[in-house]
Amino acid sequence: MLATVLSDCRVDVAAVGGAGELAAVLAQRGVALFDGVISEQQLLQLAARLGRIVPHRDSNPSGITVLADRGDVRPRPGQAGFSRQPLAPHTDCSDRLEPPGLVLAACVRPAERGGDYVLVDGQAVHDELAAIAPDALADLSTRRGAYFGCAAGIVGNVFEPGLGQLVGMRLRRDELARFAPHTQRWISILGQVIYRHAVSIPAAAGCGYVVNNRRWLHGRTAFTGHRTVCRVHLDPHPGWRIPAGFAVPRPAP
Repeated sequence: MLATVLSDCRVDVAAVGGAGELAAVLAQRGVALFDGVISEQQLLQLAARLGRIVPHRDSNPSGITVLADRGDVRPRPGQAGFSRQPLAPHTDCSDRLEPPGLVLAACVRPAERGGDYVLVDGQAVHDELAAIAPDALADLSTRRGAYFGCAAGIVGNVFEPGLGQLVGMRLRRDELARFAPHTQRWISILGQVIYRHAVSIPAAAGCGYVVNNRRWLHGRTAFTGHRTVCRVHLDPHPGWRIPAGFAVPRPAP
């Protein structure tokens, strides 16, 4: 699917009030796109306007994780981001009890070929499953349907109920994800629905995105060359009122 479906989510972050507009788009749509962020310092400045930086295992002291090919023929589990391989759409930090609310990324060096961003609206995936495969959605929403991470991982599921009427997503489909039998049987259907809602965006120099990490999945296509993307995890400032997921009306009792 072409990125034109997200054309109204692009924000001029260099403009006066750009951070506020970015947060407003995030609060409504769960994703925002931007251009012109070509250095780690610019990315950190934008991050500070949106929220509090959450360190990651692979981040540097400033909180930035530099995603580039490290040349490993077979990356270790959970390290495919440091290769040229495609990354299936996923949420970040699925092995944490409370994953960071936002993922902010910008391309500082584009690939020679490929390396497009791939974004998927989890609310659209949820809604399609509710319409065409309600049994799948029910099993993908049970409280103990999956295990994410290594020994100190988290028991959860793809769709998790939150406060009020919110639902949050938690998903990875690599070696660090294990699904219970009643959940595993629906993973193929889940993958098909995710594919139908995937949006590809060329990762040109300075092009970036922010996603609600409990709603939108993000990934990339395979690439050649020396592609470098810088990523920051954030918890948004409370004043921006960015929900930890998406709203789903509860059925009447």
